[in-house]
Amino acid sequence: MQIGFKYSACRGFGTLYNYGLRHKPNYMITKTAEQRVKILLFWKKHGFEAVGEAFGAKRSTLFEWWRTYKESDYKAGSLNPKSQAPINKRKRAYHHIIVSEIKRLRIDICPNMGKGKIKPELDIFCLKNNLPTISESTIGRIINDKKIYHHRQKVSHFGKIKPIKKQKKERKPDSLIVNNPGDFVEIDTIVKFAWGVKRYILTAVDVNSRYSFALAYQKHDSASAKDFFEKLQQVFPYPIKSIQTDNGSEFHLYFRDYLKQIKIKHYWNYPGRPYRNGHIEKYNRTIQEEFIDWNESLLENTDKFNNKLIDWLINYNTKRRHWGLNLISPVDYLIKNNLVSRMMWTNTMLKSEMNGILISKALKVIMRKL
Repeated sequence: MQIGFKYSACRGFGTLYNYGLRHKPNYMITKTAEQRVKILLFWKKHGFEAVGEAFGAKRSTLFEWWRTYKESDYKAGSLNPKSQAPINKRKRAYHHIIVSEIKRLRIDICPNMGKGKIKPELDIFCLKNNLPTISESTIGRIINDKKIYHHRQKVSHFGKIKPIKKQKKERKPDSLIVNNPGDFVEIDTIVKFAWGVKRYILTAVDVNSRYSFALAYQKHDSASAKDFFEKLQQVFPYPIKSIQTDNGSEFHLYFRDYLKQIKIKHYWNYPGRPYRNGHIEKYNRTIQEEFIDWNESLLENTDKFNNKLIDWLINYNTKRRHWGLNLISPVDYLIKNNLVSRMMWTNTMLKSEMNGILISKALKVIMRKL
């Protein structure tokens, strides 16, 4: 069962709520607290000598437990063991000359030099200056504690340092629910090296209807990605509201600016988490196993490759059955759910003549014009 939290949007409230709940006397009664209550009851019934022989409890301990137990209005949770952490914790102390040398090595000599490479250089420095040598792990702790990191800077041709503006990337919210076709489209790139050439196949799949599109390009840049999305808008039978891509360079600059211009929400996937882009990852495997691996020889000429790819895409969208759609094709899914009337490229057809054959023909005509 999934449990929701009402105040998830209020930052810090959940931590405070859990802290208060955890320290509520009757919320979490440990086995130690239950045992202490039994000892106290045994003491009140049989006296000090009996409880000392049975449990080895001292008089001062019993009086302290009883005072705490009584002040809490006899709540067993008040006898939970308290934290054993020392009040005055030991703080790490490093020699300031050693810290300065680590900064010099990591920032001036070799940017972000690792602790393993710093160790021999630092040992020589310590011996020359009669300082105690430190271990490699201690060097790593100094780097983390003092935050000794070198950040790259851009320098203009005038010799001035340009400030680096980091743009915060918007991630797909967990509250986003895909109900209709076009609500959420995943886009990715397949890099293929075969027959001495390197090609880039951009792919897209709609999460709701599984409607897909793909094209091969010779360049791996944002201009190619923008061109792909413009063609994607022509081929998709409904408007696209939001997309998700990985953090590849092809999805920046022209591609990103074009999405802002046409006001389409762009979500970025988390680095190292391809499973959050699962639909397009599965589609990439399908298109590679069923088409790309069988037509590698055509990759040298992208026009021939794309012409044959369009035939495969038409079959994929109009005839191929999908488990995610209860064994029907994406076009049949749109017809079955009365979504055909929303299709942009079927406006010239009579609604009474709307069927899979006509839609596949219209799709073929549009793809051939790209």
